[in-house]
Amino acid sequence: MPDLTGFVLHRVIEDIDFEGIGVPGLDGWFYRLEEGGRLRSVGVYTFEGTEIFRAWGYVGEKHCRASALRDEEGRWCATHLDCPEVRVHRRDQTVIGFSVRVGDAEPRYVRVNALVGA
Repeated sequence: MPDLTGFVLHRVIEDIDFEGIGVPGLDGWFYRLEEGGRLRSVGVYTFEGTEIFRAWGYVGEKHCRASALRDEEGRWCATHLDCPEVRVHRRDQTVIGFSVRVGDAEPRYVRVNALVGA
């Protein structure tokens, strides 16, 4: 898990999209650090202010090098050497939630709208 000390906030994307669909309340905070002529990058993903997962690697690489997921109690699950699997859940055209899976860990489901279960 990267320590963000020394990293600089590069940009924030509110209601970030996955699968081409914006997820209300899910924001991506992207940090960078120059290291040995390359740029390390860490994406910190928060939902309504709570950190849900991170993904990191180097700018210009096609995929993340690693990722980690927080469980509902706020504990970090084991780091996985790949990108997280993020799925957007919709009812008709309305986003009702999303799920994140890192490696073999159980996916974490997050409800977005009060429409869930309606």
